[in-house]
Amino acid sequence: MKQATQRLDLPAHAETMQCWGEASIGRSLGQAQWRLTDGRLALQAVSCLLTPLPGDTVAVLQSASGLFVTHILLRPQPASDTPGAGRAEISVPGAELMAITQPAFELACTRQIALRCLGDVELTSASGSVSVNARDFLASASETMVQSARHLVTRVEHGIMQASALLRLHGRQALVTAEEDIKLDAERISLG
Repeated sequence: MKQATQRLDLPAHAETMQCWGEASIGRSLGQAQWRLTDGRLALQAVSCLLTPLPGDTVAVLQSASGLFVTHILLRPQPASDTPGAGRAEISVPGAELMAITQPAFELACTRQIALRCLGDVELTSASGSVSVNARDFLASASETMVQSARHLVTRVEHGIMQASALLRLHGRQALVTAEEDIKLDAERISLG
């Protein structure tokens, strides 16, 4: 039986048609540009939020605008002692700000969360509360720490407050009570 063959007449805009393919990432050229292992240059598509790594198998789209990495299809598993093993980075090429806008957002980890910034970090809850619970809570500032509240309640089993220069407690009314002893120890004590 003879197979019928059909000749496809390509449209006049064939040079602008899109072509999909598969490739492998060779190395980063910076600024969301990648050298593929076959030598071609590709840009990371804005919608490809997961940053490619060398060795990744990726989907590429050839269009009139250029060659784009659109998806990461497969990432080889590095040895567990390789620096950054198991690490994935999310970024939006060309964007200065990445925002997630949802009625609710949850970030859950079983081991560690690290938040690092060279500039300012702001945590705001306009009409709700901020709750921090931890086995140990450490806070430090290299220059200034300011706390401002209408009411401040601190409950501890043992409390130590130490200042190397001046410690001042001031209020319109001040009350210090103890169930057993109050001890004041200084070279000079002034009352009144």
